[in-house]
Amino acid sequence: REISEKMLLVTAVVSSAAFLAPLSPSLRVGASLAPPAPRTLLSMTEADSNQPCVDEICVPDLEEPQDNYQDVPWFRKGSAYSEESRKYRRTVYMHDEWVKHRSNERFIKNLQTIGASGVKKTLDVELGFVTGTAIFCVAINMLLAGYRDISGAAQPALLEAIGKYTGPISLPTLPFTVCMPALSLLLVFRTNTAYARWNEARTLWGGVINSCRNVVRQANLYFPDTPAGEDGKDRIAANTAAFSKALRNFLRGPADDMTLLSELMELVSAELITQRQAEACMEAKNRPMFCLSAMTSNVRELRLESMDRARIDQSISTLVDLTGACERIFKSPVPLVYTRHTSRFLTVFLIFLPFGLWPAMGSSWNHWLTVPASDIIAFFLLGIEEIGIQIEEPFSVLPLEAFCNGAIAATMEEMLDAKRSRAFDFVNPATVFGEGAEAMEHTEALAEEGADATEADVAEEAEATRHLEGALTSPFSRKWA
Repeated sequence: REISEKMLLVTAVVSSAAFLAPLSPSLRVGASLAPPAPRTLLSMTEADSNQPCVDEICVPDLEEPQDNYQDVPWFRKGSAYSEESRKYRRTVYMHDEWVKHRSNERFIKNLQTIGASGVKKTLDVELGFVTGTAIFCVAINMLLAGYRDISGAAQPALLEAIGKYTGPISLPTLPFTVCMPALSLLLVFRTNTAYARWNEARTLWGGVINSCRNVVRQANLYFPDTPAGEDGKDRIAANTAAFSKALRNFLRGPADDMTLLSELMELVSAELITQRQAEACMEAKNRPMFCLSAMTSNVRELRLESMDRARIDQSISTLVDLTGACERIFKSPVPLVYTRHTSRFLTVFLIFLPFGLWPAMGSSWNHWLTVPASDIIAFFLLGIEEIGIQIEEPFSVLPLEAFCNGAIAATMEEMLDAKRSRAFDFVNPATVFGEGAEAMEHTEALAEEGADATEADVAEEAEATRHLEGALTSPFSRKWA
């Protein structure tokens, strides 16, 4: 029993020191567990290897920044880490990640890395305060009610004169039993509401991705296959990509301005937008709406048929609605009175928790199990509330870079390239028609150069067209796909 009590004492001291470590450099115990090394991705360039998200590929295991907050006061390091680490939460799962996510090894791994948990690092100060309260509870009761030394012998209280009037300072469990259901409901509602906001934000960006793809798909279908039409396809695709990045910029804030400017300059260098348009976009108060207006202008310039123009305009109007919905989530938090009341309730509950646990830990040496028990309960309860706070504003933890660069821009470029490479042609004109196909291509070349086709060319083109119409209805035409 003496050995057991000594081990419990050591456990309590180590636990207390570990949670108090952020409060003073001299109290640090050991080194924090390093996160797993990043996976090697062949598709990532060397220049992008230090980025958490590249196109549609994210590295969930990318090493997070270590303690780089020497200039930050100790009581603000948790907040600094919380904001800095948000970009490492922007995960995009593919097949390998889902296999790893479902693995039964997750239980052992999650227990091994609990010391390096982002929630624990964020809550170091709060956990340190609960630990200090628990240590005070045990120490003051040792002074008032007596204690046992290492050999197990009972020793008189140092403040016996006061202790005989006050007795041990503790609380019955009934108040905690009554309060716990109410606190649980508050925390559950808090996290459910925050997750609903995150889920809606992800759904909205799914709509943004699909609508952007639809704009380019419709441009491929309705824009004419002329030099002006091909130029219009490139420009509306560029403005669509610029819109998604401008929306990301609005949701990420001024810290993303230089990134957006460099992306617009790339479009200027590719002669897809003008320098004046890029400057006007950066000066606009609502940059996403500016880019949507540019897309509308692209459609108007080509003077499409009214039905075709209406269909593309409907896709652009959908993007306007999705932009407004993102603004609504970003500008409207969960009612502050609810957030503040939950925080106050939880704080008071955890401050008095050690005094409620002290009587129940009487079987341990001098009730020292009160300290680790308080730490563990505080870690999980504060963690639930912290998760709700972190995902309440979802756009800084969603992988918007992956959506903009991979799911939207890269996919739109692939759609345009596939159309221009005739990847979807049902027949091979050169094989089926021989010279007739060559005459048709010759006529198209003359039209692109602005020359007038001769009567012979027109006749050859008409003959080729008749052959083409017959081939499309032939059962053998599928062989050329």
